[in-house]
Amino acid sequence: MRVESTGAGHPDSEAPHGEGHQAVKLRMLDGFRVVVDQQTLSIPLSARRVVAFVALRGRSSRAEVAGTLWPEVSDSKAQACLRTALWRLRQLSRDPLITGDETLRLDESLDVDVNTLITAIRRVINDGECGADQGLLPKLATMGELLPGWYDDWVLLGRERLRQLQLHALELTAQALTCEGRYAEAIEAAMAAVRLEPLRESATRVLIEVHLAEDNVVEAIRRLEFFRRSLASELGVEPTAELVELVRSRQTVPDARRELPDMLGRGRYLA
Repeated sequence: MRVESTGAGHPDSEAPHGEGHQAVKLRMLDGFRVVVDQQTLSIPLSARRVVAFVALRGRSSRAEVAGTLWPEVSDSKAQACLRTALWRLRQLSRDPLITGDETLRLDESLDVDVNTLITAIRRVINDGECGADQGLLPKLATMGELLPGWYDDWVLLGRERLRQLQLHALELTAQALTCEGRYAEAIEAAMAAVRLEPLRESATRVLIEVHLAEDNVVEAIRRLEFFRRSLASELGVEPTAELVELVRSRQTVPDARRELPDMLGRGRYLA
């Protein structure tokens, strides 16, 4: 749906913020869309790419944007393509999506889902907040993919950055919940991390630590053995000695120790 401009059609006209200001949302998880007052704008592909690039890279020079998005043409042609894309964007809404002259940036009024999520994740990573306490756990556990179907290098880099932040936040949330004795929520967070990256040892370690904290030693052993088989099959390597020792140190019941070797790769981890 197209939102008509109030600027008499002039490319540089902008309505002032204030009365009649529209709520503009940029969504890049599970697909690209710009929503103005609950109406989704119909944006040309070239303009969408400009918005997404500036949103992910932050303040960017015109030369950087044009050269990255139109690498197959001359610099002058790339700059012309960028000018056209920006002009089209200004026709879509009376509130600007991108501002700046030589340096482009998103208008500060935009509500960007990725930025909001990263801010919340950084509070978990840097400030030690528990993701569950700020209502972040469901979002972290089911977070959609960044710009699915886009395979530009700058998108892949942004996608991997967000995935790594998500993994770290899930692991830290699981650890915080474990310390508070909130084991069901801790397992939910740890399992989400393991599903996201099954071969990531730190994620499996957190999940095992939750099982051990609630005295589910057998569950911990099963998880270790599953992880061992996955590593051997996919990468041909073994879990670290530290992870193995974490489980072995909890095998304190003599009768149980006699039954556990078969669960741990026919005794390969037991002294």
